[in-house]
Amino acid sequence: MKDTGPARRYAKAIIESASGDAEVKSLSTEISSFAELVATYTDLRKVLIHPGIKSDAKQKVVSEIMKQTGYSPKSIKVVATILNSGRINLISEIALSVRDMADEALGQVRVQVTSASPLSEDERKQLEETFGGVTGKKVKLQIKTDKSLIGGVVARVGSKVYDGSLSNQLRLMKVKLEQEA
Repeated sequence: MKDTGPARRYAKAIIESASGDAEVKSLSTEISSFAELVATYTDLRKVLIHPGIKSDAKQKVVSEIMKQTGYSPKSIKVVATILNSGRINLISEIALSVRDMADEALGQVRVQVTSASPLSEDERKQLEETFGGVTGKKVKLQIKTDKSLIGGVVARVGSKVYDGSLSNQLRLMKVKLEQEA
């Protein structure tokens, strides 16, 4: 299991450095975006983690990329700090921790919903209301489809799973019938 302690410490410092909800949201979005950039472009990742390339050169590359792609000065400074401390290899973990802490600070919760077919706007709103009531927070749905569910939805809130799929109901029925036989 990977030690996420350093990532959480960086994330906490990033969230605490933000002045207001708008900056918390902006930092979360931009740090996640930069982490995706590093994950997507393997050559960039190789340059950033290569021990033979001087820190100043890495800083120039990162600063230029971030400026040209519209990142805020605060996000550029945050990534520079992570790079200078030799923790750029943790950027994905830091981004996830920042996202989770930002959600907490903003009173939000992410609900991962998998449905058998695309959801209508009314179904989305109903899920938001339902899980908003369960969690007491503003819900951000992350929706994907999986035809193997046959019907219904599976929702994950943190580590808790709500399985209302038809395939799960059939599985439970099969287990019950086998126990009765």
